[in-house]
Formats: sequence, C-alpha cells, structure tokens
Amino acid sequence: MLALVKAENPKTEPGRTHAERRREAERRILSAALEIVAERGLDGLTLQEAGEAAGFSRALPAHYYGSREVMLAAVVEQVITDYRQRLLASEYGRLEGLPALLAGVSFFVEEARRSPQGLKAFYEVTDAAARRPPGAPTVLRLNDETLEATIVNIQTAMTKGEVRADLEPRLEAVLFLATLRGLMTHWLGDPDQFDLEAARDALIGGLRRNWALD
Repeated sequence: MLALVKAENPKTEPGRTHAERRREAERRILSAALEIVAERGLDGLTLQEAGEAAGFSRALPAHYYGSREVMLAAVVEQVITDYRQRLLASEYGRLEGLPALLAGVSFFVEEARRSPQGLKAFYEVTDAAARRPPGAPTVLRLNDETLEATIVNIQTAMTKGEVRADLEPRLEAVLFLATLRGLMTHWLGDPDQFDLEAARDALIGGLRRNWALD
C-alpha cells in the first residue's frame, strides 16, 4: 500500500523559503505519483490522488503541473535524475571502458533487486511518456544520452585494447542496451521463475567472449 505521509501545506510551513517549500512539495508529489504507477499502472494515476498521497491538497498538483501529462513528464525527469545519481555514485562512476560497461550491467541488476516496483514504474512512465508530447523530449534525451555514454565506453575499451578493434561502437551499443532492457523486462514478467543473477553472469560472459581480442 502507499505510504501516505501527511505534511504541512507548503505555503504555510515555517522556516523555509517559498522556492524551497515548492521544490519539496513537487518532489513529494512526483514520488507519490511514481508509487501509484508502480502499484496500479499509469491508468490509476490522477493529479488529485498524487496530491493526497503526498500529504497535500488534491488541487496542488493541478496548480503546479496543469495536467497529468505534464506531471508524467516531470516524473520521468525525476526518475532519470535519481537513477543517474545512484549510477554515478556506484562502481560504474569510477570506471571507464569495458569495466564500466560490465559494472553497469551489475548495477542495473542490483537496482532491480533493490526495488522491482521502482523498475516497473520506470518502464511504465518512460514507455507512456514516449508517446505523449510533454514527455517525449525527456525520454528521447534519456535514450540519446544513454546510447552516447555506452558508445564512449566501447570506444574507450577499443582504444585501451580491452576489446576487439574492429567493433562498430554504435551498433554494439544499441545491441548492448537492447539486450539489457530485454533481460530486465523478461524478469519483471516472472521474477520468481527467472534467475536474474545467472542471466547477469551469462550476459557478462557473452560480452567478454563476443568482444574478446583475437
């Protein structure tokens, strides 16, 4: 069930500026919206319920965002920001080239284990936002930035002699990301019958073999 945490109205909370109160209120509303999506899917999300679940008035989300579509785009932005902060704070953020790519696989699996509902909600909101004008640019930017970062790591691995020099970085990056996302989607469909750690190890082993130096 959703944890409904009551809070003071952001307009009257003492000791903080209006901008600080608004940022905190928006953060809580977006987090509540993500929980709703994780539990009931995107169709269960309304502006009014997101406000109530965050501990504020039903009207506050409409005041901040104007529509559910705009709030959805803001949810995607927050999810991306939070994910990147955790990724860069992990081992991945201290590595480059092939070690970074393999650490990224492990991080994604660990994140799924930590919060399967969070991963499910992430896919729900990004897939939905990609089909809606307010959210589509955010999702497109996420995809482009993730792809480019993967390409850079593959190119770095090639330069450092960690993988074959005849790889086509963009193609390999697309296949790498598609495989990783497909693995996680399959696991979400039946987590009790799918050995995620074994799949992670098989993926890493396959990458090492396919990219290995002659």
